[in-house]
Amino acid sequence: SWRQETTSPLPNVHLSTKTFEQSSIVHRYINIASTTKTNTMVFKKFTDRLVSAGTTAANTLLHGPEQAEKIRQLESMGFPTERARHALNATGGDVDRAAELLLLGANEPQQYQQQQQQQQNAPPPARAAMSSSSVRNNDHQNAGPAVAAHNDEQMRRAIEESMWVSQQEEARQLRHAEAASMKNNRKKKEVIDLTGDKKKATGTKKNNTNKPPKNNVKSAAAINAGKAAASRTNNNQKKTLNQTHPNVQLPEKLSNKTKEEQILRCANRVKPHVMAVDTLLRVLTSVRNTPDNAKFRIIDRTNGNYIAFVRDTPGAEDMLLAMNYRMISCNNELRLERHMVDDALLYLGISALEQMRTTDEYKEGKRLRGFHAEMRRVAKGNGSPDVQRGGMTEGETAIRLGFLSKCPKEPPEGRGAWVNVQLGDVSEKIVGGSVKRRFDGDDTLEDVLNWLGGSYGNEVLEKIRGMRREWCLCDLNRYPILPLDVEKHGKKTLQYLGLFPSGKLGVRLSDDAWRDRKEGSDASGGFGIHGSARGLGAASRSMLH
Repeated sequence: SWRQETTSPLPNVHLSTKTFEQSSIVHRYINIASTTKTNTMVFKKFTDRLVSAGTTAANTLLHGPEQAEKIRQLESMGFPTERARHALNATGGDVDRAAELLLLGANEPQQYQQQQQQQQNAPPPARAAMSSSSVRNNDHQNAGPAVAAHNDEQMRRAIEESMWVSQQEEARQLRHAEAASMKNNRKKKEVIDLTGDKKKATGTKKNNTNKPPKNNVKSAAAINAGKAAASRTNNNQKKTLNQTHPNVQLPEKLSNKTKEEQILRCANRVKPHVMAVDTLLRVLTSVRNTPDNAKFRIIDRTNGNYIAFVRDTPGAEDMLLAMNYRMISCNNELRLERHMVDDALLYLGISALEQMRTTDEYKEGKRLRGFHAEMRRVAKGNGSPDVQRGGMTEGETAIRLGFLSKCPKEPPEGRGAWVNVQLGDVSEKIVGGSVKRRFDGDDTLEDVLNWLGGSYGNEVLEKIRGMRREWCLCDLNRYPILPLDVEKHGKKTLQYLGLFPSGKLGVRLSDDAWRDRKEGSDASGGFGIHGSARGLGAASRSMLH
């Protein structure tokens, strides 16, 4: 009755005391109900948190912290705990695959709610039919683990099918590589088929139809051969020395060493070359004394003296580069910038070159340079037309004619043998330092000396025959080079000396052992006495020496 009174429109009259009491009771009940509802919601949230914490703790105890963390991840996606645990068990602990399985069956509760609403809104006959279908759906939902297992089986089959396809593709590529290798390396008519394909290589004989089909299973040797062929086909790059010979230790490049070591090594290499040592020493000394003068800090590589003595000498140009000289390709020159002048490097280079001047190699090179200078002077008076136009003294002409009068007559062309005489080393390229003439086999070594005196004068014979024996006449056709004792073998024939049917003689600088006429195996100094005789009827080296 009080509900009707409160809901009905109030008349424009004064309310009674009973009416006020009833309205206050209504407000009291409303406040109690709202308070109760709020407390219920708070309690529900509290219980949900307790249940979630309890479930997490139970999962941690039962399945470990990793499994509990995976279940918590699936719960945060909105999946129930029990279904998340079953999905993880079905997928072996894979969170991604478990989420896929759960998503496949995630719409089942929504379908169930839609079916319940349709069943309530439908008429009785349709409601009965829908109830029967819902029963079947409930039976299907009760089979949740079976559905999960079925989905997992489908995923497993899909993965296996993908792996099988990739294996087939690899096998196909391997067969193509093997076929290409056999095509390139085919040298015979018959080819062994390692691929197992039905198609045979060209040039093979047809198989008999009565033979049983071959087994397509490839052996380990065929697989390894195919892999090797594929690697040869795909890897066309040339292997480095470290790959082919990993145990070979190569010496370090000179450019990778320190400046000090480069300077010392270059000075040691250049010490036999006298002019290179002197030129480098003169250049470095000029730069040290006047570093501000650009004339000494710029070297023209096209200069004749630089080409003859420095550019092609081993270690000479490398020493300049170690002194901070830079190669200027556009001007073909070496340049040392003023700020790159290092006094320490200059002092080290000058000291090293001065030390090289005291070595035996430098001293021997100095003697050879003086000897070749003498040979160039002697070669200018070899009786050539240029010298004859310049004229000779009457005494020199008489001496040469006297030597030529003692020489036998030169055989005609087609008889005898050519005898060549070279002044100095061939690499020096001395102008006028080579003469030749025909001699018979029974001509003596004295005849050759007379012809040599008529060509170059008495000076050559005096230094070969004299007591000091500064120069020596060597047989260049023998190896090692053999010096000839002209005093002992002057009357011997050219055939006995091994100078027939051809002879090649050279005037060389005598060493200390040859000048001092020492006995023994070292008597020839650097020439040596070993080797066989040359020519029919020629004496041995030991007899000649």
